[in-house]
Amino acid sequence: MAGVLLERDDVLRWLNAALRAAGAGAGGLVLLSGEAGVGKTAVLQQWIASVRNRARVLVGSCEPLSFPRPLAPLLDVVPGMGAGVRQTLARVRDGASAGDLFDGVLAELAGSHRVSVLVFEDLHWADEATLDLVRYLSRRLVRVRVLLVVTHRDDEIGRTHPLSVLLGDLAPRPGIGRVTLERLSRAGVAELAASHDVDVDVDRLHAVTSGNPFFVTEVLAAAPGAMPATVREAVRGRLARLSEAGVAVVEAVAVLGPSAQAERVADMVLNAPAGLADAVECGMLTANDSGVAFRHELARRAVLDRMPSFRQLELHRGALAVLLKNGVDDDQLAAVVEHAERAGDDDALLRYAPRAGERAAALGAHREAAAHYERALRLIDGLPEDAQLDLLERACLEFRMIGEQGRSVAPGRQIVALRRRNGDLLAAGGTLQTIAHALWGSGRTGEARQTAVEAVHVLEQLPPSAELARAYAYLTELGFFTHDAVVTKRYAASALALSEQLALPEVHASVRFFEAAGRILSTDSGWDDMLRIRDQVVACGWLEHIPRMVLVPACMAAYRHDPLRALPMFDEAVELAVDHDIWGFLLYLRGCRAYALLQAGEWDGAESEVRAMQLDPRWAMVPGIAPMNVLGLLRARRGEPDVWPVLDEAMTLLDEPDLLRLCPAYEARAEAAWLAGDDARAVAEARRGLTGSSPTADAWQAGALACWIFRAGGRPPPVPAAEPYAREMAGDWAGAAAAYEARGLPYEAALARLGGDADAVRAALRAFTQFGAPPAADRARARLRLLGERYGTRNPWAANRHHPFGLTCRQLEVHALLRTGLTNSEIAAELVLSRNTVNHHVSAILTKLGVSSRTDAARKLS
Repeated sequence: MAGVLLERDDVLRWLNAALRAAGAGAGGLVLLSGEAGVGKTAVLQQWIASVRNRARVLVGSCEPLSFPRPLAPLLDVVPGMGAGVRQTLARVRDGASAGDLFDGVLAELAGSHRVSVLVFEDLHWADEATLDLVRYLSRRLVRVRVLLVVTHRDDEIGRTHPLSVLLGDLAPRPGIGRVTLERLSRAGVAELAASHDVDVDVDRLHAVTSGNPFFVTEVLAAAPGAMPATVREAVRGRLARLSEAGVAVVEAVAVLGPSAQAERVADMVLNAPAGLADAVECGMLTANDSGVAFRHELARRAVLDRMPSFRQLELHRGALAVLLKNGVDDDQLAAVVEHAERAGDDDALLRYAPRAGERAAALGAHREAAAHYERALRLIDGLPEDAQLDLLERACLEFRMIGEQGRSVAPGRQIVALRRRNGDLLAAGGTLQTIAHALWGSGRTGEARQTAVEAVHVLEQLPPSAELARAYAYLTELGFFTHDAVVTKRYAASALALSEQLALPEVHASVRFFEAAGRILSTDSGWDDMLRIRDQVVACGWLEHIPRMVLVPACMAAYRHDPLRALPMFDEAVELAVDHDIWGFLLYLRGCRAYALLQAGEWDGAESEVRAMQLDPRWAMVPGIAPMNVLGLLRARRGEPDVWPVLDEAMTLLDEPDLLRLCPAYEARAEAAWLAGDDARAVAEARRGLTGSSPTADAWQAGALACWIFRAGGRPPPVPAAEPYAREMAGDWAGAAAAYEARGLPYEAALARLGGDADAVRAALRAFTQFGAPPAADRARARLRLLGERYGTRNPWAANRHHPFGLTCRQLEVHALLRTGLTNSEIAAELVLSRNTVNHHVSAILTKLGVSSRTDAARKLS
């Protein structure tokens, strides 16, 4: 195995440098990646052996279970930590949170008198809580004498893999190093072959193995003769040389996992000691203090691949029996559930899956907890009614915790039915309110409102309760999102009175927050109140409300065409989200930020933001309506294809009536139709967006839609319209343009100038040309022709469409000479043109650049 360390000196030097920095107080995180079999573990083992005399080293590993053991690598290293961490871990079942445990781990590491090295291997198999722990530590190690090293396979994580999400979140953070192990070169393979004293064709060996060290060693260890074509064949060659007991042991260990306790293997296999000795001697397994293990997961997979399904079933049943024999402790629950499911033992699955889910949830592994509960839900009819309720409620909570709101709706409705059957209307009403929130979170606003009203009707039959106060508060919130000021006002008063009566300050703050947000929609005042309440909620740590209060202010500013306010607020919102570990909301914030950048005229920045988002694994799960609108609008404004598929997809993410989030989608659709010359569709799309708008609708969103009807030649309905839109629709194009510019909306200012005189339209044409917006520029040229203008109204040639000011190749030549100080006559002589032709070119250059003198023209492109 020493040969695996060939060509790894640079990596070892890098790790040593990181350790020296940690020893000096600048701790950090090292991400060590590479394909399966490339030698990550071997490199770490040699490095760890070399640093144990100068650092405390703690090593833990993740496991390849369908749903991993929560915090498996941390549990591996806890015995080497202080008593405080062990005590906190023991208290988790009694109510201590994963956050308390993480704080304890950091304090223990930081309190060591020696520099600490914490190693987590195979993070691609990690549970959610382990990933959260790495995320937590990565932000706090910069000033601590700790080096965290994690390994992962870069060939086994796709875009939606949870580890990819973590890597994306870590990308911009300081103190993080990345090292990738490469395959061996041909020279390295030759040296490795020489160390095995085997006569082989090195070129063929390098070709067959692609330089993967594990593959090379397996092929070299295979039976002499023909070179195996794959590692699977090499492993089978080794198995063929094992005794019957050796094969049985190897198969048992393969089913138990990458490693296993010798006692468990002995309980499953006859003559296990002899078989273990044979397997170790052959090199299939290695022995260590904790038991026996495969040298690599690839070898274990090869063994599993050759085992018939009936043999695997038999071994899983044996493994389950061994685990259950002496009682199951908490850390074995994930393995018990795995073997129970693969053994087809429904009774064991129904008994232990809920326990595994409870344990995972307590440790913060909410995704794994949800998976365990979902397994049990398939067998729920086998439980008594009280156990059914407990399982359903736990499952709903975990679905919400992982952000998959829609999955909680069906079990939530089962809870309501059971509660009503038992006459527990208070609990039924509370669950209905929770279902309403989940429906809104999954984009089903209409159902959410109906369910929230149903919750109020149920709870109003009972004495005043906290559940009723929360139901009133949620209808207040929904009234804000649907622009229904009447609903907001009606339920806000009830919620405030009841929350004061029952001393529910967090409910009171939530209602006041959305009251302030509603005032912003109707009067554009209330920003200070809303942000003050947000800060109060954050300071009090009312976690249920923090995510919405972090999101709403910045995103509402973007949706209301206020980029000057929105962009600074996004920076603050991102900081709050990271500080409170609500990473899942970062993608939504970035999407709204891209929308604000587009409004501010920073089209390239908006596009870069969305392109970066598309590389984020969460994009495939929750793309978001704002970034989809940005993509569609950019394509429409630039005259690019595939506009409508993007805009149509955005419409599938939400249902009516969610005007705060849907109005921008209809604005984008109306503009895209207008740019394509389809005025009738533009009017229709804008009118559809205004469906349900009331006299109290947001003047910035309703006004924008009404203005698109006006621009497309329709008659706008009488809806509230903010000043720029009202001025534009009244024919005051100059006042509208000035108001748009004051709001930080340069593209809209250019649109308003299309309604002005020839000079105003030429200014709009220059703006559209600079933006790189050919369809809008075509609209400006058409408008100039209607005003009787002819010069400058022809569409540009393809060669100059992408110049920021629309200069042709010839005009660029003229401009270059103009900058040297030549007169028009001298330029004509230089380019062999007539003086009149050069005069026209210079005049066109001044017009396109928006300047009045040759000196200004020279300076503008200098």
